[in-house]
Amino acid sequence: MKDNKIGYIILVSIMLIVVTISISIINLSRVNVVAYTWGSRGTIVQQIQQKLTEWGYYKEEVDGVYGYDTWDAVKTFQQKNNIKADGIVGNATLSKMGIFLGNVAYAASEKGNLYTWGSTGEKVKEIQRKLKEWDYYKGGVDGEYGYNTWLAVRKFQSKNGLKVDGIAGGQTLEKIGVKTGGGTTKSSGGNVSRDVNILAAAIHGEARGEPYEGMVAVGAVILNRTKSGKFPSTVAGVIYQPGAFDAVDDGQINLAPGKQSINAAKDALSGWDPSSGCLYYWNPATATSKWIWSRDIVTKIGSHYFGK
Repeated sequence: MKDNKIGYIILVSIMLIVVTISISIINLSRVNVVAYTWGSRGTIVQQIQQKLTEWGYYKEEVDGVYGYDTWDAVKTFQQKNNIKADGIVGNATLSKMGIFLGNVAYAASEKGNLYTWGSTGEKVKEIQRKLKEWDYYKGGVDGEYGYNTWLAVRKFQSKNGLKVDGIAGGQTLEKIGVKTGGGTTKSSGGNVSRDVNILAAAIHGEARGEPYEGMVAVGAVILNRTKSGKFPSTVAGVIYQPGAFDAVDDGQINLAPGKQSINAAKDALSGWDPSSGCLYYWNPATATSKWIWSRDIVTKIGSHYFGK
């Protein structure tokens, strides 16, 4: 009788263990892939930046805005920790950083494909083609996930009740009708496409409505700063330097750049410098800084003075 009782207890215990494991598997299968990347904002981004600052990967302000410097720091962290280096903070990267969202236990590996700023390839072409058919995307179907693709994805997400983050992940891809099997997300080896996109956005935010030469000159000033040794050495680093540009502070950097702004960015990147090597520009009608007037004025184009 005693043996039967012990056997019964063992059987019940085994059944409870099986049920617990089954529930855990079901719960894990329901965990959504969480991702933070270019354009993300908030307290989690601040936590990411804080961790990267403590470990020496991130040197900029902890402001909760996921810009180029955060993306670049994340890539370096991922490379050092044997995680796929794509600049996207997904579940594996969050886990490695020791950031846990609520009481949810995230799987150690990321599931599904994520496409975002810097991704390239046939899947990106599919995304662009679909969004172009539905009039969300106005650019070329070139397989490069730049500003216009990111913006189009955000518009699509907003219209379709999805999380608006500009990331083409599982739910967004399913809604668009793009199959994810077998594909991989590749980051472009060069920065040219990204530089055109972000420089065009800055020109659009800072100088739209100015003469075309003045728009190119604004782009040239940004590029001159990258080579001066006095400012960050990348286009995005210069643009997102705290307090450097009104378009970043007031959010106009997030407006879709027009064709003129894109062409002006390309001309500036090709070497045209109407500013003659200037590092600064300002509108005399709106400038509030006394210091800016201490710069030597080289030329005036449209409503902007350009100086060194």
